[in-house]
Amino acid sequence: MKLLFLAAGLAASTAAWTAPATPAAPTAPAASVQTRDVPINVFMKGRLPQPIALNVPVPVEYAQSNIKKIGYSYWMRPADSARATAENLPGANGYMYGSTATVVTYDARYKTFYGIDDPGSLNKLRESATNVKVRQFKDAKHPAVMISMTSRTTGLPAYFMYMSTGVKKDVFFLVLRAPDGRPDIGDAVWEKLAANIK
Repeated sequence: MKLLFLAAGLAASTAAWTAPATPAAPTAPAASVQTRDVPINVFMKGRLPQPIALNVPVPVEYAQSNIKKIGYSYWMRPADSARATAENLPGANGYMYGSTATVVTYDARYKTFYGIDDPGSLNKLRESATNVKVRQFKDAKHPAVMISMTSRTTGLPAYFMYMSTGVKKDVFFLVLRAPDGRPDIGDAVWEKLAANIK
């Protein structure tokens, strides 16, 4: 049942992203992506059960939003934040969010993310997306799994990361919608995040 909720949630979040009909053509090389490191505990508004040494590379034009949804923290351009809601996020300009509300769990004994590592969950992801890439960081102090994909609905990139909190089997997740729908920017930000996982 968890598989269905996860796949449905990922499919819905990729489908709910209102984007331009075609992605904007890249206007600058990915190396020019400007980000600032935000400690995960700040990014998540102190909602994690304990401090975690992880810096989130947030695009410099993003700020924390006042969107209200229990367990969630949103980051986006301030001009977008004024109009955005949890149900209507600024897909054209991109955004990030984190949440402790996830059906994925982590079992340290088996180094397994339930809801991600099993073949059924990956098959569900592949039904809703193409170019699905999964990177594991199971030897990190806080094990993580990073997923990137292209939505079958929008044709645009989507990025997800799940990380163990180190408390019971609890996991939190991060989502990135690339600024301006650009995969070069999304990939660059995601690489910076991967480099910050220790």
